[in-house]
Amino acid sequence: MEARTPRQSEAIVGDLMMPHQANGLRQPSVFGGVIMGMVDRCAALAAMRHSGGQVTTLSIDKILFKEPIRVGDLVEIRSRVVFVGTTSMAVVAHVYAENVSTATKRHTNECWLTFVHLDENGKPTPVPPLALETAEDRLLHDLALQRREQSLTEKR
Repeated sequence: MEARTPRQSEAIVGDLMMPHQANGLRQPSVFGGVIMGMVDRCAALAAMRHSGGQVTTLSIDKILFKEPIRVGDLVEIRSRVVFVGTTSMAVVAHVYAENVSTATKRHTNECWLTFVHLDENGKPTPVPPLALETAEDRLLHDLALQRREQSLTEKR
């Protein structure tokens, strides 16, 4: 299998947030589940691009909502594979909300997800190695490795 770079797996998903996606609070914001669904789809696309096949979500490790996302904001998710194991891939996704009328863009979330590459029968199958190109690639790879080791320690 030929190695692939994080850049080759990059995926972008965007959508305009509409009233039916908001909660019923006095100052409504978009439901967290709407954003989580967008993150999962975008990260899955990055994992599919890297693996060249079907994947399934193993875990969404952490989602911290730093700021509310409002109706009318353009939400953009950017994701890429940052670590690979034998059959699994770690993906980092960044969430941005843009007020289109003011062109103000905010980084509202960072999410870490793990996917497993599946063969035609739905069984885990090997993924291509990851070729790190930049200092940022190496930093994110090291962070993903630390997160993986911590996760494996917690499972014991």
